[in-house]
Amino acid sequence: MLESSPITILIIDDSPVNLHVLSKLMRQLGWHILSTTSGEAGIRAVEEKLPDIILLDILMPGIDGFEVCRQLKNNPKTKHIPIILMSALTDTESTIKGLECGAVDYICKPFKQQEVIARLNAQIKLHKTNQILAEKNLALEVQIEANEKIKQELIQSETNFSIAFNHSPDYILIHGYQGGVIMDANERFCRLINLTKEQLVGLSFLDLSLWVNPDQYQQFYQQEIRQAEKRIRCLQTWEIKVYDPEKNIHTMLISGEIIQFNQIDCLLVVMRDITERKQIESQLKILSQACDQSPASIVITDATGKITYVNPKFETISGYRAAEVLGKNPRILKSGDKSDQDYKAMWHQLRSGQEWKGEFHNRRKDGQLYWERASISPILNAFGKITHYVAVKEDITQEKNQAEVLYHQAHYDNLTGLPNRLLAKDRLQQAIESGLRNQHLVGLMFIDLDNFKMVNDSLGHDAGDRLLKEVAERLQRALRQTDTVARLGGDEFLVIISKIGQTRKLTAIAQRLLGVLRQPVTLNDHEVFIYGSIGIAVFPDDGFLADTLLKNADIAMFAAKADGRNLFRFFTPRMNEAAQQRMLMESELRQGLARREFQIYYQPFIDLNSGYIVGAEALMRWHNNCLGEVAPNQFIPIAEDMGLIIELGEWLLDQVCQQAAYWQEFVTPDQPLFLMAANISPRQLRDNYFIDILQSLLKRYHLKPEWLTLEITEHLMLEDNADLLKNLQELKKHKISLALDDFGTGYSSLNYLRQFNFSILKIDRCFIQLLPDDPDTVDLIKAIIAMAHHLRLKVIAEGIETQAQLDFLRAADCDYGQGYYFSPAIAPNDLAQLWQTQPFQAGFSADIDAQNSD
Repeated sequence: MLESSPITILIIDDSPVNLHVLSKLMRQLGWHILSTTSGEAGIRAVEEKLPDIILLDILMPGIDGFEVCRQLKNNPKTKHIPIILMSALTDTESTIKGLECGAVDYICKPFKQQEVIARLNAQIKLHKTNQILAEKNLALEVQIEANEKIKQELIQSETNFSIAFNHSPDYILIHGYQGGVIMDANERFCRLINLTKEQLVGLSFLDLSLWVNPDQYQQFYQQEIRQAEKRIRCLQTWEIKVYDPEKNIHTMLISGEIIQFNQIDCLLVVMRDITERKQIESQLKILSQACDQSPASIVITDATGKITYVNPKFETISGYRAAEVLGKNPRILKSGDKSDQDYKAMWHQLRSGQEWKGEFHNRRKDGQLYWERASISPILNAFGKITHYVAVKEDITQEKNQAEVLYHQAHYDNLTGLPNRLLAKDRLQQAIESGLRNQHLVGLMFIDLDNFKMVNDSLGHDAGDRLLKEVAERLQRALRQTDTVARLGGDEFLVIISKIGQTRKLTAIAQRLLGVLRQPVTLNDHEVFIYGSIGIAVFPDDGFLADTLLKNADIAMFAAKADGRNLFRFFTPRMNEAAQQRMLMESELRQGLARREFQIYYQPFIDLNSGYIVGAEALMRWHNNCLGEVAPNQFIPIAEDMGLIIELGEWLLDQVCQQAAYWQEFVTPDQPLFLMAANISPRQLRDNYFIDILQSLLKRYHLKPEWLTLEITEHLMLEDNADLLKNLQELKKHKISLALDDFGTGYSSLNYLRQFNFSILKIDRCFIQLLPDDPDTVDLIKAIIAMAHHLRLKVIAEGIETQAQLDFLRAADCDYGQGYYFSPAIAPNDLAQLWQTQPFQAGFSADIDAQNSD
């Protein structure tokens, strides 16, 4: 492999993204890139054109990377090509398997570009070095043996001098002892100076244009003369530089000897071209420096396994000085973790001439254990005999430690230390497989804490975290060590009960878990009571797959919540039907706005004294082609859970503001103020952008703020939420009035009625339905109206459906009424027509719809 030739890299990966990224990166470095998307195509590509190195993905359709690697390493034509495996498989077994197949390195996905390039450069450099060493060693040994043979022939027989002279691989020149006149030269020397022997004989050596520095040869010649005068037969060896016919400079090793040639004292000059050897020596020097300065530990042993060389990095990592290990076996580093069988397999592979890759858990001189990733290669001489072994090792102790940390982070919950969803699913699958083999049941419990959000909102997230830790510890204490408690996230936990003989045992366990959850917890000097809802799925009755059991346990947990919380429920097929119906509604709900399936209807507010319409409440209606008419009490809670209520609420406000702005133009100065009311979700009021969105709508439609009334349920006032309270203060600042909806059904403090900009109090229809026959309700309604007027609030009675209810409310001085007695919720055009027929008269009767008022 020549340094100037471009490096050819074959990438085998079924991911087009990986091929694109890697190819682009490596072409920028000047490398020639080949790529295929399957193992079969990769093998064919290697046979057509041998690359310098192969990047091979493991997980591919067809034959995987392990098999591709094995086939290439079994092929004599391709076994020398270094192969680097790439995979998302990070377990040790996959790594060892890849290395045993013959790979030189293993890169984990997702890969880092710098790591890929660094590892490629290291393997390319090592591969080149091994090739150069093998080729040069072979050439040098052949050259040395040939030269020694010629030298012996010259010594043994003068009769063979002429043959040796003319066939010597060295350049030989004979010139006079005194005058320097050339008397003879071999054919090789003649070719060097591009003259025939006839042209050469009779010339002085100084006449030759051979010498790069003629003075240097003159000094050599004079030294040889002085040595001869002292009767020294074998003269000193020099290095000298000469030109070849193309004016390339060669380094020659030149020596002289006094001989008798035709009875004349002559100087026999022998020159040996050591240019290539000097280049090899230079390369070896660089290689030696690279080894000494390498960030990897390098150990070279002889064929028997005795250490002949270690680099400084080895000393740093192992703690042993070079002098302490030279001549010893590397087994001094053994920790005992690797078995004798492993070592036998390694040596069998090495002695067969194959490279070995793997990991060692070694022991430093001070006794500390450390991990090394090693690549051990046999070094063969020209005859294919192993002379040495070279091991290149990398300290991966930190990498191993980080891998353990990452594994723990990937499989365990950071807060509670419990297994997370990923590990829980794996353990559940193992429990299922054990249940299949041993014919026993597996119970899965999905636990969701009730009212956990209230703890977070009221006491803070730190208190919530402490509560989750306490719950985790309680659940673990209440179960067997063979059972698994996992945290799925938030306030959701999972319990895997393996090896259950009968389902009724799960009932006892669930009751025990509910009992430990009910015990109070002290947080921030507050005694907090927390409960849980548990859904139970059983293998094999409720599914054979982990995902199926998880889904069914989740469905059963929601059923427990729907039945009142602090309960457990076993999964039933009917629950699945309800869950599928909910999923269908969720799916259709996401598309409802885009498909314009929602409409706004308006139910008027009537002044109970004058009979005039003084406003209207905007109510959302949804007609879906798949589900038909969907009641608000069905889709609104689902929209709340999905987080879609903010988008729906924003659309509702936009429609209401637009309609109110239109009606605003038709109201004359002598008419009362028109109240346009819209219900606001708690999620909207907790949204940081709610006020900005509302202000933007008022500005866009030029709507007076006093025309808009936002209805808030009394239950919302129970929340001690900073964003919610801030937004309520902002609404007061912008003069947007508030109506307290469903008054009498919650537990909020009346202080909120003064603190915020409430102008209307709405009495829930459940009270109006009891009028005027229930004495307690009569007294309660009178008290509510009196209290509201004392606080300067207007009162709206919801759900008026009879003349008797209307008469009572008028007599009780209620301000406004709303209900089917006047009108159901109707389209905007219908409300405009109804406007023309007002005022309503005292004896007005309307068809009472059988449905309940909104």
